[in-house]
This record gives sequence, structure tokens and C-alpha cells, in this order.
Amino acid sequence: MIKKRKIWDKITQQLQLDLPPSEFETWFSTAALEKCGPKLAEIHVPNKFVAAWLHENHSRKIQSAINQMLGFRPEIRFVYPRPYSPVSSVDDREPIDTPARWSRGLNPLSTFGRFITFENNRFAYESALNAADKPGDPFNPLFIFSNESLGKTHLLHAIGNRVLDRNASARIEYLTADRFVGDFSLARKNRAAAGFTEALRRTDLLLFDDIHRLGDREKSQRSFLSIFDWLLTANRQVAVSGRYPPKRIRNLIPELQSRLESGVLTEIGVPDQKIKIDIIKQRAKQEDIDIPEDVAFFLANNIKDFKTAEEYLVSLQAYTSLTRKEIDLSTVKRFLKNRHPRQIGVHDIQKLSASHFNISISDLVSNKKSRRFAYPRQVAMVLTRELTDLSLKQIGDAFGKRDHTTVIYALRRIDRDGKNPSSGVPADLERIQTLLMR
Repeated sequence: MIKKRKIWDKITQQLQLDLPPSEFETWFSTAALEKCGPKLAEIHVPNKFVAAWLHENHSRKIQSAINQMLGFRPEIRFVYPRPYSPVSSVDDREPIDTPARWSRGLNPLSTFGRFITFENNRFAYESALNAADKPGDPFNPLFIFSNESLGKTHLLHAIGNRVLDRNASARIEYLTADRFVGDFSLARKNRAAAGFTEALRRTDLLLFDDIHRLGDREKSQRSFLSIFDWLLTANRQVAVSGRYPPKRIRNLIPELQSRLESGVLTEIGVPDQKIKIDIIKQRAKQEDIDIPEDVAFFLANNIKDFKTAEEYLVSLQAYTSLTRKEIDLSTVKRFLKNRHPRQIGVHDIQKLSASHFNISISDLVSNKKSRRFAYPRQVAMVLTRELTDLSLKQIGDAFGKRDHTTVIYALRRIDRDGKNPSSGVPADLERIQTLLMR
């Protein structure tokens, strides 16, 4: 048990470097490593929604951290307690879903049944449904575009899940543009580009996300184009998503633009306020979360996209279950205030810290090591960590391109000195923070 806890502590310390404090606290504070072997690592989380979020957004990072620490790269599986049942079970933990879906890159929670439709996304929904039910014809290729986090990725996963439900042996591949570029570059480096291309040509369904990120990468575009053409010729379904329609993707080669525009193009529009409220209420109902009308209205006014809304709902559910508080407007406001305390930037903190200690900003971020400059710098780093969502690495970059270990040292040093009231640290922190809040 001690060994597993130490391993998990080291993994989370590494993850914490790249995540804002609020995001790290939300998703990792209740997670724990239960098993860790060369083939499988199991991580216990509170519920299936947290499991799905972590698997989709952080499983590769966890896998890499384990590999760096222990020298092997196991499959990452998230487990959570089963809903209460009067029938006892030997093992009350439930895996997030069958490994078959995750191995194909699919999120099992992203289904057509869980996709909430409204006027501005209905055609995209129906087009995706047709592509899943009649793969290869006539909706081939399917191209879905929209602003970030309005549901295009959900629809790609929904197509894959529906096809897999009907044919468990279907060869399905879900790829983001970033992963494609990384895998293609690695294959070229290892002189295995032909094998990489051949493997993707064998798929029955290719789901390709964020194609706008292939702009300026001509070699990757041409590799994708060859795979694309092969699949279309073989009457295999291809579904692609991007932030913009093909003609607006910067530096997209003409041949690829032409292929993407040869099928069905559909846009997901931005919902209005009423629709956002309805979506929040429906999503809460799906997750069995009871929220009052005023809370739904408040959340609709404080979100930009569906991904944020879902994250807030899952986080609120975890928060209220831990604190045993009902979800009401005051609880939600306090929760969001703690999550995103203030819109304060690192420059604001540097400016007021420099002024408080009567030094210049250039001295504050310089390499000068005397206490006159080092102490104000450490104080400013602590305030930046507490009042912004910057990661340790980002803080180090903002203070003269320093390594994250320097930031960690500053946090520990100020924490240690701050325990002594006569040190002046508490007063300095309080004074600068008060100025920042004005």
C-alpha cells in the first residue's frame, strides 16, 4: 500500500506541473492508484463520469509518467464503485467500460443517446447518425465543423460507438490531428511510414478530429490524403471534424480541401441562452443531478461551451457529495469562485509586487540572487500560483524562463518562512493580495 501511494504521489507531482491548480484539484484529489503492473494499472475514482474525463484527457500522461518512473507502459484502467444494489457483489468496483472501446480511442459515454439536440446542431446529429447506420454511402466523407467544445468530438465518438454496437469486430480508429502528426513523425523517424499508412488503410471506419491542426504540415497532410483516398475508394466511412470549413483552414493543400468538400459538410452553431439552459438541465437529468432553475440560469451565463458545462456539473456533483451540501445558487457561486478565484494575470502580480518592494519588474524577473530581489520574486511566484491557473512550468517561464524546480523551491521557502509571524512574509502576502483585489 505504501509503495502504491508513493508511486501515485510521484505521478501526480509530475502531472501537477502541467495543470492549473483548480483542474488538478478537481480531477485528481479523489483518485488513487490501486494496481500497478507491467500490463495493467488500475486507478480508483468516485464515479464513471470522472473516469471518462480522466481517460479521455489524461490517460496518456499517466501512462508516460509510469513509464518514466518504472520502465513499463501499462494499459490504464479507471474503476469506480458500482451504484448501490441490494444484491451483494464480491467486487463492488466497475471498470469504465470494456477495454475494446478505449483501445479504439472511443469514449463509451459519448453516444447518440447522450447527445442533446437543438436547432443549430440537428443536421449535424442526423448526418452523423446516417454515417453510422449507412457507412460509406451516401454520407462519405462527413465533415463537421464548429467552435471549440460544441459537440463535434462527441458526434465522432457516437458514430464509432454505434458502429461497434452493431459489429463488435469492426476495425475503428479515432485519431486527433496531434496524435496523427506525432505517430506519423515517429514512423518516419523509424523508417516505418509505409507500415503506419497500411495499418490505417485497414480500418472500416476512420474518425479524425481537429483537422485544422494539420495546417502548415504538408507531409502529414499528404500522408493523411493517401489514407483518405484509399478508404474512400474502398467505400470505407471517413468522418472528420475541424474548427473551420475546409476552405478556411490555413495552408491546407488543395487536393485535401477538395476531398473534404466532396461529401457532406455540416456546422454546429452556437446555442442561444435559452438553449444553453435547456442543455444544462437535460444533462443534469441524465447524470441524476438535481439543480434548481436559478442554478441552471447562472451556469448558462458562466459557460462558453458544452465541455465546460459538463465539467462543472461533474465537479459540482463530486463537490456536493464530499461536502454533503445541496446544489443551490450560493454553493455554486462559492464553488466557481474557488475554482476561478479572480481574473488576475501574472503581469498584475509582478507589477504590484515590484511596486510593494520598491524594485523594477525587470529586477523582479532577473537572475539577481541577492535577497533584495530573490525574496520579492519568491513572494510573487507564490501569489501567481495561488491566484492564477498557471502551471509550475508556466510560472517559471513568466519569471525569467526559470525551471519549474525553482518555483517549487520558492513555494516551499515562503511556506516555511510564513509559519513565523515575525518574518514579515504573511504581511507582505496579505498586502499585495489586498492591492490585487481592488
